[in-house]
Amino acid sequence: MKTKTILLLAGILAVNAAEAAEPAARRPDAERLAHACGGCHGTYGHSQAPTPAIAGKPEDEFLAAMRDFKSGQRVSSAMNRIARAYTDEDLVAMAQFFKKQ
Repeated sequence: MKTKTILLLAGILAVNAAEAAEPAARRPDAERLAHACGGCHGTYGHSQAPTPAIAGKPEDEFLAAMRDFKSGQRVSSAMNRIARAYTDEDLVAMAQFFKKQ
């Protein structure tokens, strides 16, 4: 009985671990996330105007702006909706990507 319980618990833990890892595995990488920004901010964040360029933006500035859009502390009809779709991990990955552009 004790062995069956241990095996059952081990199986449940393995399934839970796989399910927890699965969404992260399905998330796009930073470059793919960044491509979504290209429609307004230009290819790889190199805007021609009037939307601000985000290429080369320091990571902390990018993160602060996106988190402010996400919370509603900074107002933009488009960016408030867009920012809410990203996880904190997505935002960090994008900030690191745009910093290098």
